[in-house]
Amino acid sequence: MSLISDLDHNLATKMLDFTPPYWADQLLRVCTYLGDSRLMIILIPILGLYLQQSKGWKACLVFILLSSTACLTCESIKHLVNRQRPEINLMRLDGIKLPTSPSFPSGHTFSAAALYPGFAIIIARLSAFPTLRILFPVFGISIALLVAFTRIYLGVHFLSDVIAGLLGGFTFALTMGYLVLPTRTTTPVKIDFKQENQSAS
Repeated sequence: MSLISDLDHNLATKMLDFTPPYWADQLLRVCTYLGDSRLMIILIPILGLYLQQSKGWKACLVFILLSSTACLTCESIKHLVNRQRPEINLMRLDGIKLPTSPSFPSGHTFSAAALYPGFAIIIARLSAFPTLRILFPVFGISIALLVAFTRIYLGVHFLSDVIAGLLGGFTFALTMGYLVLPTRTTTPVKIDFKQENQSAS
């Protein structure tokens, strides 16, 4: 644990030396809200409704239940572990509200890694277009990774918080993809015994 803690603090300190252009800084500050719990409350039912209309009730229920469970699971782990946030002097708080919840795992990252890749994987699994089966998951995962980076960039989470959030969220996303797989029905093979007997004779 000491090694992980040292790595977390060293990276957090070095991250302060990273000074992107103003537009990139502002973009990262906006993108971090893609994992905000208040946005999740809006997006989960909206995306679920879209899935119900386009892919059916099964996809809708799987997405809504697992996305919601992912958020609740993260919050439970947060308060169980109760890890302190990085020191304030390591945070970039311009325009960002000081976070007060426990640090591990990153809630923004966990939620984003469950919702966006999960939604994308469901669409890809049920899509008839091979290109979408690749592009949608890549896009969903990219959003999750972007949110994860913003949490480290802003200094509100350690690297280990973010990694745990990604692993947890991706687990829920992959589970969504597994549960919406179409049921494969096997066509029974009919054997013509008379034809076999004739060929044998």
